[in-house]
Amino acid sequence: MTQSPTRRRFLAGVAATAAATGSAAAGAGADPIDAEPTDRAPDDEPRGALQDGGDTDLESLVDDLVESSLEGRTASGATVAVVADGEVALTKGYGVADRDEETAVDATTPFRVGSVSKPVVATALMARIQRGDIDPQAPVSDYLDAGLDDTVGPATLADLVTHRAGYEMSNEGLWITDADALRPLPDALRTWSHARVRPPGEAPAYSNYGYAVAGGVLGVVADAPFHEAVAADLLDPVGMTASSFRQPLPDSLAEAHATGYGPGAAYADGEFPYVGLAPAGALSTTADDMARFMQLHLNDGVVDGERVLAPETVAACQRQWATAHERLPGIAFGFVESDYGGVRTLRHSGGTPAFYSDLLVVPERGLGLFVAYNGADGGTAARDVLEGFRSELLPDPDSGSNPDRNSGDEGTRSPDGQPARAGDLGGTYRSLRHSSHWHDRVTTTLQADTVEVTVADDGALVTTGGSVTRRWVEIEPLVFERVDGSERLAFDTGADGEAIEYLHRGANPTTAYGRVEGVDRLSLHAALTVLSLVGLLSAVFGWPTATAIGWFRSGDDADAAADTRRWTDRPATLARVVAAGAAVAVLAFPVAALIHLAATPFAVLSAPPPTFVALFALPILGLVGTLAALGFAVRAWTAGYWGRFGRLHYTLVAGSLAVACWLLWFWNLLVPPL
Repeated sequence: MTQSPTRRRFLAGVAATAAATGSAAAGAGADPIDAEPTDRAPDDEPRGALQDGGDTDLESLVDDLVESSLEGRTASGATVAVVADGEVALTKGYGVADRDEETAVDATTPFRVGSVSKPVVATALMARIQRGDIDPQAPVSDYLDAGLDDTVGPATLADLVTHRAGYEMSNEGLWITDADALRPLPDALRTWSHARVRPPGEAPAYSNYGYAVAGGVLGVVADAPFHEAVAADLLDPVGMTASSFRQPLPDSLAEAHATGYGPGAAYADGEFPYVGLAPAGALSTTADDMARFMQLHLNDGVVDGERVLAPETVAACQRQWATAHERLPGIAFGFVESDYGGVRTLRHSGGTPAFYSDLLVVPERGLGLFVAYNGADGGTAARDVLEGFRSELLPDPDSGSNPDRNSGDEGTRSPDGQPARAGDLGGTYRSLRHSSHWHDRVTTTLQADTVEVTVADDGALVTTGGSVTRRWVEIEPLVFERVDGSERLAFDTGADGEAIEYLHRGANPTTAYGRVEGVDRLSLHAALTVLSLVGLLSAVFGWPTATAIGWFRSGDDADAAADTRRWTDRPATLARVVAAGAAVAVLAFPVAALIHLAATPFAVLSAPPPTFVALFALPILGLVGTLAALGFAVRAWTAGYWGRFGRLHYTLVAGSLAVACWLLWFWNLLVPPL
């Protein structure tokens, strides 16, 4: 369906001042269920007016934003839903769902929404919590027997939903290309179990596996497969009849589904990479259905005049459940907080190999936006639409609405001396969103955001990430605000409570940045890799070249060169053959692995096929050869192989092999993923 009233029409009679729905912020670790609920029926408490009083036509605004965002994109189509003042204001499609068929997108076209699945799952869980079926502060192991790792302490449902359970971020089990390889959720959790690398509650780190565990709790409590449980508990009551977590999709949804366009591939009829950890991102839905979901959250549980959830359930979802610091945004139950011009917003985005989506709800304004694209590059497009939508309909974030901000004439802050613990702040901080135990450690670490922190002479904190450098001023101990904006960051100590260990960005409450020191420094690994390569290449190419030159100069004939008795009569020759062979194996493995990764990226990263596992014979052979080469290196000095330079060179090669094997071990590439 398509509705397109102007904002003046749907805001007529709306009061100028709003009551902030669900904005009571429970501190980290507090139980929001016990907090005083915020009840707001649509007719007994007015919402706040939008920025311009409703002078701009809403459909024209969205048309301009979305059509412009599609220009030059891989994505060929988009679908949008807007809820304003708690009512469906617009559901509409743009572009084509399939380029070959030229099928137009409309509000009933299903799109894959990735992690926008998470607030849907969280809402279903909250309904169960409010009924008393689940205690969000109880250990998850009380509900779910899936072989979960509790060595660092038991995690609760609240930890899982706020990304504070301590899980590493890994691709293990995430993308499954063969429907026959899909597993029921309890089996998936056991088969693709992710490691927990920090105590629960210590620092946030976005985790798809954590949400899969939360979805597993829902299935157990409902005594049904997860996709049936979430449908019975939420999708069906809300009327989201064209939405499903089932994999593969039901035929009716698969046939109507938008084709997804990923890098070099198109996925039609629902035949896209499946999500092995389904609650983390397996939802396919439509703009019409997401409009109903936004109504649910903006009307205190009422959809099209019918009550679906109690007001307390919606209020509990929208409260802050955790934050790194009271001066920073945090995480609600399934949504991520942010502040825009003094207005609290709740948001979640979602990306898959061929789709991208974004969901924004503003409880204070009764305003919501959902947008989805059928292309992997839809992220930039969605952000453009989101920013244009917010800037038009919400207050200017730099308008001085922040009461804590004391701007100068130029709208910037100035530092007032050195910050607290200035000597402890500097260093390199890396996003915790990376793997530690799976063989994708190298790819996820290289993709993880890194920030360099220094303290300037005037006392300003300086952060550099990529090509972007920003200055910050301390507003209270260990809390900083941008000199030219309202964004904040804060530092935090680790388990010992003393050393500065984490950096928290207000712009991303789901993942902290951890201090990078010692063997975790990429500069150290780069240096070791270069030095190791020099040594290995000198063996692979240097020794054969030197031998060929020696044979040529000595006049040895081919029969003498091929005489195998020389190998037993001259162990020095065998030593070089072993070391060179180990070097070839060690060097060949990353090349072969990269080729396999390029050919089948999802399988290699998530559920390695036998062909990829077989490649690990190379580093294992390299390790065996390395141990032998280290023994030969000792023997070379005691038995007097070669001259001094020859012995030094062989020792260098053996050392290079040892370094290469250590690097492969560090990055989980020495033995096969099993």
